[in-house]
Amino acid sequence: MDRLQAMQVFRAVIDAGSFAGGARRLGVSNAMVSKQVSRLEEALGVRLLVRTTRRLQLTAEGERYLTTASRLLDELQELEAGIGEQRGEVRGRLRLSAPVDFGARSLMPALQAFEAAHPAVSLDLVLEDRRVDPLAEDFDLVVRIGELEDSCLIARPLMRMPMHLYASPGYLEHHGTPQHPRDLKDHRCLYYTLSRHGLHWPFMVDGELHRFRLQPALSCNNGRALVEAAVLGMGLTLKPASLAAAEERSGQLVRVLEAFEMPPLDVHLLYAERDYMPARLRALIDALLDYFGGGTPYD
Repeated sequence: MDRLQAMQVFRAVIDAGSFAGGARRLGVSNAMVSKQVSRLEEALGVRLLVRTTRRLQLTAEGERYLTTASRLLDELQELEAGIGEQRGEVRGRLRLSAPVDFGARSLMPALQAFEAAHPAVSLDLVLEDRRVDPLAEDFDLVVRIGELEDSCLIARPLMRMPMHLYASPGYLEHHGTPQHPRDLKDHRCLYYTLSRHGLHWPFMVDGELHRFRLQPALSCNNGRALVEAAVLGMGLTLKPASLAAAEERSGQLVRVLEAFEMPPLDVHLLYAERDYMPARLRALIDALLDYFGGGTPYD
């Protein structure tokens, strides 16, 4: 049995959540994956997984083995990548996290350009809207939108996202157009539940920032779904310009309360300070800063 290959198969199965998923990740048959895990368990003399019809569950021995095996595999990959980088190559694996909507619509074209320039780099992108911890969760790079908390992480300004209030022409025809943020109390508002502003929308009024409380007609934890709801005439939604750009160009959405400026959202790249930064991570950071303009508005 090839012990290194068995480790890779075992981790792929756990990462994918199933034998079939692990097989797809590795490009091998289900039978080969099942055989490798069984042989690994036989060689170790312990049960690593409890197999049920619905899911896989790690045993205590499996948890311990996965932790150590993953560390060894990552160290081996780091070693091989470091040797390649000494020859001037940019290669290896990078794990990064970004919010769902930003990652799908804005980040993906930048990553496509990066991968075209650095085909030997493998990217593992995790999209989720919660605030991940790069150190605890082993991310090389994190895209963070909004206010930063005090931390030991390095923060590089990536861009500023202009914010606008949107509604469909049909909604405005039926409900009227608000002329002042205080008019929002009489309108149907579509609220993003993960907003750090809480149940308030911020507007500049007479040079001062004011927060206007909402009574949401619809609350949702996905920004893209709220854009679709606005297109359907369900209400007004506050969104980054880039997220609603296509709908605005097509006339499905129009901007509302443009006389009242809204604070833009700051976007940063976060990563841990380290004595040696791999060339692949440095190349990705530089590529993203160049693509987005390093803190300039991105509309």
